[in-house]
Formats: sequence, C-alpha cells, structure tokens
Amino acid sequence: MKIAESTQQRNPEHISQELHVLVERLKVKVETAAKEGDSFDSVERSVLTSVLQIGHQAIELLLSLQGDGNLGEDLETADGKTARRSETKSVTPLRSIFGQHVFEQFTYASGMNRPISLRPISARLSLPANRWSLLLQEFSQMLGVDQAYDQAMKNLGEILHSDFSVDTAERINGQLGSSAGEFLADLPVPESGSEGKLLIATADCKGVPLVKTDSQKVAAFETARKNPGNRRMATVTSVYSVDPHVRTAEEITAALFRDERDDDSPRTKRPKPRNKNTTAHFPESASDESGDQVAVSGIQVGIAWIIAQIAPRRRSGQVLIALMDGQESLWKTMQRHVNFSAKTVPILDILHALAYVWEAASLFEKADSARRAFTRKRLMRILQGEVRGVIQGLRSLGTRHNLKGEKLKSLRRICGYLEKNADRMRYDEYLRRGYPIASGVIEGACRHLVKDRMERSGMRWTLEGARSMLNVRAAFQSDHWRTFFDWHKTNEGYRTHPNRNSLSNYTPLTLAC
Repeated sequence: MKIAESTQQRNPEHISQELHVLVERLKVKVETAAKEGDSFDSVERSVLTSVLQIGHQAIELLLSLQGDGNLGEDLETADGKTARRSETKSVTPLRSIFGQHVFEQFTYASGMNRPISLRPISARLSLPANRWSLLLQEFSQMLGVDQAYDQAMKNLGEILHSDFSVDTAERINGQLGSSAGEFLADLPVPESGSEGKLLIATADCKGVPLVKTDSQKVAAFETARKNPGNRRMATVTSVYSVDPHVRTAEEITAALFRDERDDDSPRTKRPKPRNKNTTAHFPESASDESGDQVAVSGIQVGIAWIIAQIAPRRRSGQVLIALMDGQESLWKTMQRHVNFSAKTVPILDILHALAYVWEAASLFEKADSARRAFTRKRLMRILQGEVRGVIQGLRSLGTRHNLKGEKLKSLRRICGYLEKNADRMRYDEYLRRGYPIASGVIEGACRHLVKDRMERSGMRWTLEGARSMLNVRAAFQSDHWRTFFDWHKTNEGYRTHPNRNSLSNYTPLTLAC
C-alpha cells in the first residue's frame, strides 16, 4: 500500500481542535439562550450561523486528511500511457455550501503542456470539473429553475450567508442542461403495475423569446411560427397514462360553461395521470446518410421523443391516444410515426373546437347570453357526434344571414377547421369509452414549464441557454429529479476522473493508522 506524506499547510489535528471548539461554543450558546429566554427565531438564526461555521471547518478537516495525492513518480493511465507527477503541488479551489476552500495536490500528465490525466485528491473525492461542489450546484439549479438567476443567487446567498456568482450558476445550468437532455432522452421505464389503462401522447408549441441573432438562426429550422419578432417555438411534449373516465355530453358541457353544481349530485372522482414525463424541444441539426448536417424542426424532435417514450411503455393491445390541438404540422409529423386505428386514436382537444364555435357565434349573435346559448347548443351536438351536422348548419346560417367580406371569410375558415378535424372529433365515442378529450396536461406544461420561467419581463435567451434551462426545468418538475441528479453525479465522475482506478492503493498518511 502506498502511503502519502502529508504536506498540507494546515494540520488536521489543529483543524479538529478548532472544530471541537466551535461545537462547544454552539452548545454553550444554546444553553445561554435557554437561560435568558431568547426568542426561538433569534436562536434559530444564531444556530444556523454556527452550523455553517462548523460545516466549513468540517470540510476543511476532510480536505486536510486527504494527503497531497503523491502516487509516486509515474503511473499508467486507463489508455495505457504513462503519466508523470508534477514537480510541485498545485492549488485547487473548491466552493461548498459552507464557503470557500483551498487545498494542494500533485497532478499527473503524460507530458509537458499535455492535459492533466489525474488530480488524485479531486478524483478521490469525486469532485466535479466545476469548482462548485455538486450539492451547491444542485441548490443553485433548484432555485434557478423557478427564478431569474440574479434573484435566485441572492436568495441562496441569504440562506447560506455568502455571495454567489450569477455567471457561474448560468454556466452550471448549461452543463447540467446537456446532461439533463441525455437523461430525458432515455427516461426510466415506469414500474410494472404503476400505469393506467390508457396511454396518452400530447404536444403543443410555445414561443420563447430569443436574442435576435439566435432567433434568426432558428428561423430556417422552424416549421411552426405563431408569434412575430424574436419568439421561436419550443415543442412541448408529454406522455402519461390514465384510467378511463366515462362522462356524458351534458357533464362536459356543464363543466365547460361553469354551471353551478347541485351539492347533492354524485361526483365521480377524476383519475389522475400517472408517470407523466414532459420535455421541451428546439430545432436541432443531425447528420444524414452522406454525413451532411440537416436541420430538424423542434416538432420533429419532439414527436420523435414521444415515439421513443411510447415504445417501452405501451402494453400489447393498450389504447394509445394522441391528444392535441389542430396544428396540422403536429398531426402530420405524428402520422409519419403511427397509424391511427381502433387502438391508436387521434383526438382534437375539445377546448380548441369550442373556441371556433364561440367565434362562429360572434358572427350571428351580438348579446353575450345569445352567443353562449348558440355555442352551448352546438357544443352539445358536437359532443353527441354530430360535428358534420353542425358544420352544415353553420354554412346554412351564413347563407341565410347573407354573410359577406371578412365575416364570410371567417365562417369559411371556422367550417374548414372543423371539417378538417372531423375525424378527430368523435366525442360521443370517446366519452363512452372514457377517453380524455381535453389537453389540460400539455396546456399546463406549456405554462408551468415554459411560460412561468422563460417569458418574464425583459427576458431574452440564447438558443442553447433556453434549451439548457428547459431541460433542467423538465427534469426538476418531473418525478425523476433525484434519479437524474444521482445519474448525473455518476456520469460526471466518469467523465472528469477517467483514471480514478489509479488510486486503488492510495491511502493518505493521516488515515493510514
């Protein structure tokens, strides 16, 4: 066993004594507060300050016990090369949740001016390449996914009694976002028996404000642009399972029109979505068969993710439902991957159909009550499977009212939308079978995943910055955050310290006895 000489500037015994003093001071502080009747709040705040000091000293002790990483003059790396020890020790800075730390270690490289092959102490402690500890990185992102980074780092500083760099937090988000993208592309398969009877796939597009240069870069890639200016579409996708929930046309209509409920009427419990996985996708580039780079739209990337999710989750004979609004580019892309049938069902979100019927009501009725009655009547017919009759009736009304100009153009657009989606509007069948007919899950995802963080006043994102933030945010909002971060730590260790096995016989002198 190779024993390293301890050349740390600070003596572990001295640090240990200082740690003991801090613990004793905390004990005395609490006992004194109890005698003097101090408020709980003042004691709690004082204890936090002491605990942070104790934590800092504990980390200092940990570092001082590591030795200097002297593994001998040379060692063999994982790729069979010989790496030689540095002539002098290098200073390694580290930032933990308790504050700043510095330690010294020898390093190993395969030649002058060659990349360092091994930092023994960093590898022994599985430190990340970034000087912030993994726990500090995690804390920074847990706050940063919900708040602007200047506010998030200010809040983290208030909690940990320190100052934290916004630039560093943003760089960490970029690194973690790349890792989260890999993880989200291959999510764990739900446990057997945890799924609902129906498997649902849903998607929508949500604009994200980009800086001008990146919005122009994306323009050639994107197929679905709803908003002007520098906003570009993120394709938000979600796959989940749910049990059937049978309802009537009357119940759906009452719910959509916010009718008052009879307190004595029975209420059926709505089944909750299970194993919901949600992601957001921007355009990407990929290599074709000849090796050339080709643009792939965010919609194509998002639907490909959906299909990859469905493959391991869908059970034999299970009904798959594609539930989306009427954006044709989404449906066309979905149809390239699935064949709709009795077991693979396309459903148009009823709320989008209802919006078109309400717009039609405005062409014929002026009073709000009359528009509501007009819409309610036709909604009921649509829910009862009479969508084509409703379309015919709207056209007849247009003729009888002698609509012209913009009104006639609007009616034709409305009827065209309903007609184009009629095969996705068999709501009588869907309700009878207990299928969901409203895409509240994806609408909520667009709001919670994208809008609440990405569209705050004055915000403009680079394309890669937006991609990273949405990846980390999707991982954080899922049920997989803990699994993801553990996976990330393991991968980070392999990437940062590929020659860690060279430490198998290393024991610091301070720990040898």
